[in-house]
Amino acid sequence: MKTRPLHNVVKVARWEFWKNVRTPTFLLLTFLIPLLMVVVAGASYWVGERVHSEAMTIAVMDETGDLYEHLSNQVMGTPITLQRHLGSQEEIEEGLRAREFSAFIVVDEEALMDGRIPLYVSDARDVATATLRTPLTRAVTSYRLDALGLDAGQIVAATSAVSLERHSIEGEEEHVSAMIMPVIVAMTLIFASIFSGQILMYGIIKEKRNRVVEILLSSVSAAELLWGKVMGFGLLGLVQISVWVGTALLAISRFVDIEGFFLPLGDAIIYLLYFLFGYLLLASLFAAMGATMKDAEGGSQAQGLVVLIPMAPMFFASLFFMQPNALILRILSHVPPFNLTAVLLRMAATRLPSWEIATTLTALFLSSLLFMRLGARIFRGGLLEFDRTIGLRDLKRMLSRS
Repeated sequence: MKTRPLHNVVKVARWEFWKNVRTPTFLLLTFLIPLLMVVVAGASYWVGERVHSEAMTIAVMDETGDLYEHLSNQVMGTPITLQRHLGSQEEIEEGLRAREFSAFIVVDEEALMDGRIPLYVSDARDVATATLRTPLTRAVTSYRLDALGLDAGQIVAATSAVSLERHSIEGEEEHVSAMIMPVIVAMTLIFASIFSGQILMYGIIKEKRNRVVEILLSSVSAAELLWGKVMGFGLLGLVQISVWVGTALLAISRFVDIEGFFLPLGDAIIYLLYFLFGYLLLASLFAAMGATMKDAEGGSQAQGLVVLIPMAPMFFASLFFMQPNALILRILSHVPPFNLTAVLLRMAATRLPSWEIATTLTALFLSSLLFMRLGARIFRGGLLEFDRTIGLRDLKRMLSRS
């Protein structure tokens, strides 16, 4: 690129950045959203803690004579208090209506055999059954094993939890960040592209409607204007991401150790390249769509389409986590515009070999250049169409023009 066009691109990028970084929309999206996320997450955590620690009194009719003791051992340390009742079910129902306890269960041999224990409540929405389910399941398991003649130590050994610990034969240590960071990169890219791309698209539509674009094209070419806008809004996206990530790390560090979330430098560079190439691809689509629209209503529909297409692999996320190295998924990791999301989902499920990281990055880079080139043609052809929305026939004509 010659010096003068590069100077024009930087000039447009600087102008777009400073024009939009001070707008109320950008400031609200950048600072209000993470603040709301922190408030909502904190409120959810606080409410969850209060709900799970809320005291419950459960009456138990134990017709077996032995389950009550097992259940008493399991509810220790929980907000559940047990009351053993030897009277009739009608008497217990009267106590439930009088709010003497939260609920009552009836246990007999038949219920223990098929695992379906009746729980009686005055209001089905009143009792958090999940709080009771875990200790009751453990108590029934302990009761069954005790009935088989096992002692306490054998019961503990038989009911101890099993977990899978992954070890690589190459000696590489698994980090939490290796599974979480690709998903974070994908979601951050999507949200940053939605917000900055929305401002970019509506800005272009507004410039077309106000005929400002005629003045801009008298000083710079359409390609320089496109590249400058993409660079400027890319900087805006990085500012947003820095604020969001910084806020998230500060909030998370209050509850968990975030040391495992930090990446080695090499992995951080790889994720950054995926992010940059993916942003170029999506931003060029947003700019091209904005140039084809004459009003904001059409732009809002186009925005949903631009975001939905790269997100399509998200709808099949379970397949990526179950069989990340399946042939069809490897192919999809190289096919634009699905390649970015597909490869990041695969990286969350498994460690890709170096050659595949290289090929997917190359495919993403080439596809971003291709979409930038095609987007520039649409952008150049649609900027001066002030009074109508560009149709499919016009798009075909613009894309076929050399």
